[in-house]
Amino acid sequence: MTILPSTDRKPRRSPLLAAKHGDVLSGTWTDGVHHSGVMEKWFGQHWWTSRTFLLLFTMLFVFAPLISFKRVDSLRYTSALSVALAIVFVAVTAGVTIVKLMDGSIGMPRLMPELVDQASFWRLFTAVPIIVTAYICHHNSK
Repeated sequence: MTILPSTDRKPRRSPLLAAKHGDVLSGTWTDGVHHSGVMEKWFGQHWWTSRTFLLLFTMLFVFAPLISFKRVDSLRYTSALSVALAIVFVAVTAGVTIVKLMDGSIGMPRLMPELVDQASFWRLFTAVPIIVTAYICHHNSK
């Protein structure tokens, strides 16, 4: 997934790709380039800002308590908070995008994916586990 491909330089990866892989908190290495995560930018490089520690911490202290409820409807406040944060995220992202489009620092986004090979076709299906999980939770909450 690239943004603004050009012939004179390597294409940049989308920041949404990093978010999809859970690298937003811990950062990642892509093609020999280090992209700092949120925790690393705020607190610097420490053992507790590493990917392994952050994933373990999140799983034990965020996800484990949330999945320990007997009924899915017990998550109604958590769900409301997540919807509110999603709306804030969309509003901020839309605002930044509109400002950058007006400024001319980014080009217009593609409306259709570029399918150049078989791997790019299969990358379209990375959202399937998320959709299936959402459907199951929605179905079980009725």
